[in-house]
Amino acid sequence: MKSKYPKRNFSLALIFSFLAFAFLLPKNAGAQIFKVDIPQNELCLTEENTPFALDKVWDSVIFASAAATYGSALFKDHVSSKDKYDPSKIYDKDDINSLDRFFMTGYNNTLHNAGTVTCIIATAGIPAATFLTESACGNFSGQNLFDVAVMYSEAILFTNGIKDWIKIGARRERPYMYFDDRDQDGIDSNDFMYSFLSGHTANAFMGATFTSYVFCSYYPDSNLKIPVIATSYLFAAGTGAMRMASGNHFFTDVLAGAAMGSAVGFAVPFVHRFFAQRNNSQTGDSSKKPQLMFSPYGINVHMNF
Repeated sequence: MKSKYPKRNFSLALIFSFLAFAFLLPKNAGAQIFKVDIPQNELCLTEENTPFALDKVWDSVIFASAAATYGSALFKDHVSSKDKYDPSKIYDKDDINSLDRFFMTGYNNTLHNAGTVTCIIATAGIPAATFLTESACGNFSGQNLFDVAVMYSEAILFTNGIKDWIKIGARRERPYMYFDDRDQDGIDSNDFMYSFLSGHTANAFMGATFTSYVFCSYYPDSNLKIPVIATSYLFAAGTGAMRMASGNHFFTDVLAGAAMGSAVGFAVPFVHRFFAQRNNSQTGDSSKKPQLMFSPYGINVHMNF
């Protein structure tokens, strides 16, 4: 029997995979597997100077909020009325703005599958390979690996929750509906109404931004920063391009997905910098403590990164 929500199986599988990894991973994991000589500039920051940290209370709130955002969107979509496909409806390309009309095309299943592959690589493959490889080389502790897994789980939940709520509210028909080449599975499952915004692109750019930001924070002097950033965003951009070329999304769908995913991928770890700075300040490292200063011109917040 065909799944009622076939396009969401990937998101759910990805979410539960990282949740299981985060909460089943022992904090003393990350033992060195490969013996390699690591140059000084490639070493991860010590745990005393870790750029990110978890907080039991705040992370409980963050995680619960992320789970509620995603869960409520799934529930809302399940109970809300569906817009059934109307074969008599005429889809006129001239109704589409000129920018989106320039990039729109009919459905292509091969490119659809290619976009899913690049999304999986950007969202799961590159982040996992990056940090698990460093861990296997003894250059990323088990505590760091656990922290990253928890933060990434929160980011995935927020990304997919926000994405689903926007899709439910926007109800924009996909570009392939304006062509003879259409995705019949998408029509049968009512997925044709969920064009804005692009979920694949949102997840890919979330993964790219999260990986780039977190890696550069743990390895500030590494020569691998540019390769990690370039590879991450190459697959993220490729995902967006494939989603347009396959007829699944308009240009503005992809642009909005990239912006939202990037914002979440940056915001979640950025919040955890404050937890690390607070811990450092409590242990006497005042140089990383946020400073709040009042002046006749307003309030200034100063932080060292």
